Amino acid sequence: MDEIRALDSEVLAISIDAPEQSRKLAAKKRLSFSLLSDPEAQVIELFGLRHPGANPMGEADIARPATFILDREGHIVWKIIPDNWRIRIRPQTLIDQLGLIE
Repeated sequence: MDEIRALDSEVLAISIDAPEQSRKLAAKKRLSFSLLSDPEAQVIELFGLRHPGANPMGEADIARPATFILDREGHIVWKIIPDNWRIRIRPQTLIDQLGLIE
């Protein structure tokens, strides 16, 4: 996280989980970044990340994992949305991409 902050950037995670679940996760994992709870999937829908029927618990839809870099005006300047939900971006890849943005 220090390397990301050194690039004048911050991390924000968005989850379909309820706010209380997000708070518990943040406390348990001692997360040093913000979590946005989006239980109605409004933001997730805006980014086209709703994954209908993919919840292994058979409950509500889940969000596809994705990483976006936004500029100061809120425009998406880089993104990765893996087809396989098990594949996550490596931190160094994110740091490298942030370093390319002016």
